[in-house]
This record gives sequence, structure tokens and C-alpha cells, in this order.
Amino acid sequence: MSFREQKMSEVRSKVVVQPFGARQQAIVSFRDTHIIIGKPTIHDTVTELSPPSDLLLAALASDCSFSCQAAARQLNILLNHLTTTARWIDTEANEPEAPHVSIRMSLIGPDRQQSETLIEAIKQTCQTYRLLAPVMFIKLEVIL
Repeated sequence: MSFREQKMSEVRSKVVVQPFGARQQAIVSFRDTHIIIGKPTIHDTVTELSPPSDLLLAALASDCSFSCQAAARQLNILLNHLTTTARWIDTEANEPEAPHVSIRMSLIGPDRQQSETLIEAIKQTCQTYRLLAPVMFIKLEVIL
């Protein structure tokens, strides 16, 4: 085994990127998920063309959802339904906080006060939110 192969085998990463081809593409693997990312878009089987930054939105929205579910269980808040959407708000939008990320959580079950409690719990426990919040504005909204 070469020195390089030995060093690579010592790396224990959750994400592995293997570039290939002349079109700036790479196979990105994390656990049991594999996608092909090409510059400047992701080529997937659903939309065919998504910007790579949408992976960040997907991670943030998923993590917020899981944190919300966990908080609801811990706080004994009835959560019958949860749908989370995420989108980029760019500098051309007529919003004072632009650019930023907007996370909207549609909740069925909690009342207004309980939903605010869940939002605060997400801000404290969601790892992706805590990682990104210091460097970008993230607007968390609840729709009841």
C-alpha cells in the first residue's frame, strides 16, 4: 500500500467526493446516498438541474425537521403533522434581511405558544442551524 493510499484509508469521513471526467463532475457519497454533482449544477434523477447549494438547504431543512420532532417528544407537544420547506432569499428580493435562508415549518398540533417553544428548541439543538447561523441569517417561520 502506497503512502497516499495508507493516509486515505486512515481518513474516516462521512462524505467522500471522487472527481471524474473533463466536465468537472464528482460522485459524492455520504453513508448510503450517492449523487453526481457537476459544476454548476447537481444532476439528480428528480429535477435533473439543481444548484449544489440546494444540498445545504436540504441538510438544514431535514435537520430542523428532526430537531422539531425530537423537541416535541421531549416537551410532550402534540405534533400531528410537520412539513418543512427551505429556500434562498437573494439580494434582489424586497426583504430587509436579504440575502438569507427562509425555513418554513407547517405544523399541525401545536398552538402558537408551543410552536414558538419548538422554534427556540430548534435553534438550540439543530446542529446544522447552529453551524450556519453565525455566518448567515436564517429566518425560521411557523405556519399553523
